[in-house]
Order: sequence, then structure tokens, then C-alpha cells
Amino acid sequence: MNYSATTLCYIERNGCYLMMHRTKKENDENRDKWIGIGGHLEFGEDPFDGILRETREETGLLLESPSYRGMVTFCLGDELTESMHLFHADRFSGQCLKDCPEGELEWIPKETVRSLPHWEGDDLFLDLLDRSVPFFSLKLVYDREGTLLSHTLHFCGEKRDPLLISACLCGQRCRYDAGIRPLSEEILDGLAKRYVLIPVCPEQAGGLPTPRIPSEIQPDGSVRQRDGTDVTETFLRGAEETAALARLCGAERALLKERSPSCGIRERYDGSFSGKTIPGMGKTAERLLQEGVRLFSEEETDRL
Repeated sequence: MNYSATTLCYIERNGCYLMMHRTKKENDENRDKWIGIGGHLEFGEDPFDGILRETREETGLLLESPSYRGMVTFCLGDELTESMHLFHADRFSGQCLKDCPEGELEWIPKETVRSLPHWEGDDLFLDLLDRSVPFFSLKLVYDREGTLLSHTLHFCGEKRDPLLISACLCGQRCRYDAGIRPLSEEILDGLAKRYVLIPVCPEQAGGLPTPRIPSEIQPDGSVRQRDGTDVTETFLRGAEETAALARLCGAERALLKERSPSCGIRERYDGSFSGKTIPGMGKTAERLLQEGVRLFSEEETDRL
């Protein structure tokens, strides 16, 4: 079995990550996959030394204060165990190289990165990079063929439980109209003292843009936008993404936006786009309930 220590950085600019299509090195376990920037630590280097050097050599960019976000343990069958120091950076200088000895460099919109060939487990830490979570340790176990068998996540030094929370309640502009209706600072501060807040917008996770045409669940259970477009599959995909995030983080509770077609717990709009509400749950709320997650609305923060 081989063991190595490596670095990996996701460099962000204008909503895109600088990705490398690994096509040039022989005997590369990442062959033909798209990954971030990084490589093996050299003798005497710490993770910061390593990621600064690798980025400079592979891209020509000089990173400024990269953020050390976590440690990923990558296990490939009985052949390889790799300790990967994971970074994020959005401050840098220099011009990106047009030619790299290890692959092709390209700025890829973040929302399309997962549609490219990549390791399945990368989705898990990419989710975490997009969220304000503490330093984490993530173990990814693959078989020899590269199929993800299991994963284990720990938030380091944390005694607070994770709490999934509708991102709009945190003040993120992810509502259909790009408006905000956050909880009060007092409530959010109180929650943050007791929980690690994991913001999520199922509709964005499913692939819908912001702003977007409003959607409501119809009497037949489908989800349609006001112009009649059927977006049921998009809502179900967002529900699955949110359920996967709950499993990844070990979240046993979720604080969701009432009356939303995704997050409503007890009420939702009736499908007529008239402002009328009826008893019912949103698609993501239903999926989380199937996972055994306890659900709370923004009107029940005193129960958390």
C-alpha cells in the first residue's frame, strides 16, 4: 500500500473554479478527471508551503492567504491512502498559464463542475467548501474501480450539533425573487451558539437560478412554475441533494421556511398562485422526514 500527503485548492473567481483536466501524466490515479489545483508535499514543506508552490508551478498564480478548510483522507482499495490538505482561495495575483504539464486549465462555473468527470466523493467536500462550516475531517473510501463505498465526516473541535437551515433564513439571496427575509440577528446568534448552522437552498441545489419564476405544488403532486413549466424533477433533485447533505453532516434537525414548495412543513401554497395556503409539506421537507430528520419552521425557533 502506498501513502502520500498532498494539497488541493479550489481557486474561485466570479463564480467559477479553476479546474484542471488531468490528461497528460501517465499512471495518474486522476487520469481524465477534473480536479482542483494541488499536488504532493515535498520534504520539509507544511501544507501552506505546498499549496503555494503547487499553485505557482501548475497555474502561474500567486495565492494570497488561502483558507485551510479541512483534511480529506482518500482511500483507494488496498493500493493507496492519501492525506489531502484542502484549501479554498479567492485572492491571488498573476496571469494563469496557458499550458500546464499535467493537464488543461479552465475556469468552470461552480454549478457545472459536478457535470464533469470527477471523483464521486468530491461532491461532498465541494458542498462543505460552499458553507460556513468549521474545519473538518472527511474520509472517503473507494474500491479499486473507483466506486465510493463509504464516507465519514467530523467537524474538528466542535461540540455543537449540526442544524440544516433554509439559506434564505440566514439572509442569503436565494428566494425566487432574490429578496431576503432572514431571521433576526438575535435568533441567528442564539442558534449559532448551540448549533453548527448548515445553510441550504434546495431549489438552487436542484439547479434553479435566482431570481426565478415562482413555483407551487399542484393538486396532482407535481411542481409547476407560474408559466406552467413542470419543474417537479428539479425539486425532487434538490430534495435528494439536501437529504444527502443531512447524511453527510449527521444533521438530525432542520429549520425550514414555512409555506415554501420545498421547505414548507405544515403549510404550502395551493397551486393557484393566488396566495392561498393549505395543509401540506414541501418536497424537501417530505424527503428529510423520510430520513428521520426532525423538522422545525421559522416560527418554532424557541423549540430548538
